[in-house]
Amino acid sequence: MLGNFVDLRKTTYKMKNYLFLLLIIPGFLFGQGNFEYKKDFEKILNETKKKDSELNYSNLLKRYNKIDTALTDRQVLSMLIAFTDNKYYKPYKDIDFGRNLYKLNDDGKFEDVIKSGNEFLSNHPFDIKSLVEVSYAYFKTNNKKEADKYLIKTDQIFKAMFYSGDSKSIETPAFALNPSDGQDFIKKAIGAKIGKMGSGRDDNGYFIDMLEAKFDDGEGTMLYFIIPHATKKMFEK
Repeated sequence: MLGNFVDLRKTTYKMKNYLFLLLIIPGFLFGQGNFEYKKDFEKILNETKKKDSELNYSNLLKRYNKIDTALTDRQVLSMLIAFTDNKYYKPYKDIDFGRNLYKLNDDGKFEDVIKSGNEFLSNHPFDIKSLVEVSYAYFKTNNKKEADKYLIKTDQIFKAMFYSGDSKSIETPAFALNPSDGQDFIKKAIGAKIGKMGSGRDDNGYFIDMLEAKFDDGEGTMLYFIIPHATKKMFEK
């Protein structure tokens, strides 16, 4: 069974792992036909650069930073795609920053997390790990209003990922900006643990992360996340 998406503002932090409590019901995954990487990625990327487009990155980013809950899943997905062409996009290097924030939170250094996390997020606005850790730090310093803002952003990213593809097969993968976002999607968006991990390529040669979602009832489901933009960046000089 896979869980329904819920508003992360209504969820509860759980011990050290900060797992979000979710309602687990059957039938979470169903057919998605909203995004095809080969056909849509470059087209959407080009749209985000046009000033008069509804997908213009600068305009959407302003709304995102103002916590505009009227943003559509397509608009949020377009921002993720646009960020792959941003000078600050260094997906494999940036993973370590969120992990370090986790350690700081674990040591109770919440003010340090808030300060350094916000500095990082100013140039990396869609880094899931950092959003979660900064939210947690605000939560632990009794600033729930600020904590909620970061969970809203995280919720928007997860929904955009699901909008892009149902992740049930290598033919319908979910878009992931960061190579660790698939793991966060499984742990925080659907409340499962990570089982087997692997990678491969689809029929178009695009790199795919393959991750098993393991549930408390023992059931396991393989989920697929498409990340050729991340691997391409890794090999750039």
